[in-house]
Amino acid sequence: MQLVINLLIVLLVAWVVRALLGAREVTWPRLILAVLVGAIVGATLAALLVVDLTAPIEDQLASFEAQADGFATVALPFQVLAMMVVVVVLEVLFGRPPSAPRAGPLARLRRGRRWFGSVWRGFQVARIVTRHGLAPALGLRRGELEVRSPEELARRARLALEDAGGMFVKLGQLLATRPDLLPPAAVEELGRLHAAARPLTREEVEQAIRAALPVGLEEAFADIEWEPLGSASIAQVHAARLHDGREVVVKVRRPGLLDQVERDLSIALAFARLAERRTLWGRTYEVAAIAEDFARSLRQELDLQLEARHATEVAHAVAGHPEVQVPTVVTELTSETVMVMDRLRGVTLSSLPVQVMGEGATGRPGPGEDAVRRRELADVLCTSQVEAMLHGERFHGDPHPGNVLLLDEGGLGLIDLGVTGRLDAFEQASVFQLLLALKLGEPSLLYEALVAVGAIEPTRDPTAIERELARFLAANIGSGLPPASALTDLLRLTTRLGLRLPPQTSTMFRALATLAGTLEQLSPGYPLIDQVAALGGAEFRERTSPSSVGELIQREWAQLGPLVQRAPRHLDRLATLATHGQLTTRVRLFSEAQDVTVAERLVNRVVLTVLSLGLGLLSTLLLATEAGPLLAGGDIRLAEVLGWIGLFGASVLFLRVLLEVLRTGAGHGGGGLAGRHRGGPGV
Repeated sequence: MQLVINLLIVLLVAWVVRALLGAREVTWPRLILAVLVGAIVGATLAALLVVDLTAPIEDQLASFEAQADGFATVALPFQVLAMMVVVVVLEVLFGRPPSAPRAGPLARLRRGRRWFGSVWRGFQVARIVTRHGLAPALGLRRGELEVRSPEELARRARLALEDAGGMFVKLGQLLATRPDLLPPAAVEELGRLHAAARPLTREEVEQAIRAALPVGLEEAFADIEWEPLGSASIAQVHAARLHDGREVVVKVRRPGLLDQVERDLSIALAFARLAERRTLWGRTYEVAAIAEDFARSLRQELDLQLEARHATEVAHAVAGHPEVQVPTVVTELTSETVMVMDRLRGVTLSSLPVQVMGEGATGRPGPGEDAVRRRELADVLCTSQVEAMLHGERFHGDPHPGNVLLLDEGGLGLIDLGVTGRLDAFEQASVFQLLLALKLGEPSLLYEALVAVGAIEPTRDPTAIERELARFLAANIGSGLPPASALTDLLRLTTRLGLRLPPQTSTMFRALATLAGTLEQLSPGYPLIDQVAALGGAEFRERTSPSSVGELIQREWAQLGPLVQRAPRHLDRLATLATHGQLTTRVRLFSEAQDVTVAERLVNRVVLTVLSLGLGLLSTLLLATEAGPLLAGGDIRLAEVLGWIGLFGASVLFLRVLLEVLRTGAGHGGGGLAGRHRGGPGV
């Protein structure tokens, strides 16, 4: 009977404790579970105190029967304390930010299915990596990587990515565009990756187009060729014709691709973080950040509406170069999953021989004028892209030969604009300074440009970096034509020097490095760096011409003029205040409301911790004293009652502080002086 009374008392105390601790996630079923667990644990602890475990079993049972009447009283404090600890543990385990909505049964089922699918897919990829002997490279297994050469390592990586399939092939293709990270042999090997994508059936394509179009399929198109022009891992392209006779292409994203991409990206990011945590090369190259960069680029490629907007911006950027064309987007028929744009007729540069452009009925240049015409087209392509970079306009982020068409009318066409870039004003100034440094061959100016556009590790020696840059300039800038690989060498040099470039600047560098190969395909021996440096010099002459200087002065004076006019009055007022000793200053340490909130919370935690410790110490002293009056009708002293009440209060205060700390550490509150607390009631 006494144990049942104890259970009811513990349940009542649990209800009070839940309210005092602000334990939102401890529902009634969880509260009852906490009471049962606390009662069992508390009774066990009390039994360990009243029974001598070293004695024989018979003596232990006799001792327990002799003290059975007072056992419930001894067990009650332990049961209450154990219940309070269980309440805190349940709140931390089931706690979540208040903004997170409760998921329904179907949503939880789908989430569980996706989680199981990701785990199974990750297990499959791990087996493939292990089968190709790459497990030590990703930190999946201890030991050394057994390879004879970088070429063999690249071949194994390519085979593993091909076996993994899905978005891992696309990630490998993106990695092949990073000559700053990989040696030429690895870039060449990964460049052979080909996604064995299953062509979509007519029913799948038609259903996807109908779902994306704001009008009916028959109203939008007069005719569609259901045989695809091309089929890749992300989208499939079909030729079509509008009712006005305009020839277009329809790019359709594969149905159900988002789930597959997110699953594979989560696995790739997990492997990258594991490699960075367990391997030296992973920490050196910060592969987790690189993987996140790849994931961001891939997600952008999935949004065809974003690609359409970027295509329009690139078309505006190259409008001053009529020989470079970008397909015009049919905006009213374009959505996130379907993009409709003009069809450019021609062949890709990758499908042409390097030395022969061929003469035919299409009007392309003949063999006699071939070299000259190719050089003219290369100049136009290089100028259009570099000027877009310098002027802060949108440029093609991946201009490899497969994305550049030699049009039937003789010009060039830019296609597949899923990866683009655009420099902000600060990056434009830094890149301009970098190009000027290349033009002048000044390593100190090149160093300042790189420092301005990126971030160099503090442990790096500036003098040593300048010496490396001087060697680069001496090897590539000077008499004679620099090789096309010089820009790639500069990109690798920045990585080796510990330079961390912003995403858009990295895109620009990679675009220039890719453009070097395209220009080499178009016009062998094309001096890209010399042309880039010349464009930087031309930009410098334009910015320093008398008309530009006049415009600059006029623009700056429009901003500084009013300040200069008010400056004498402000200086006179400051001098007057200083003369009369009335010049004062005031500094506000906590000017932001968030900083004040966090500081108050920290102070509250410290105060409550001190109070709980002080109250606990005082209560312990009261329990230890034998003085004081006895309560009426019993042999319990008033000091003892006050001691137990004080211990209960001290425990509640301490557990409340502990719960708030655990909530913050679990991501349910803000951390740091700039954080915003989103947990339960403040301490």
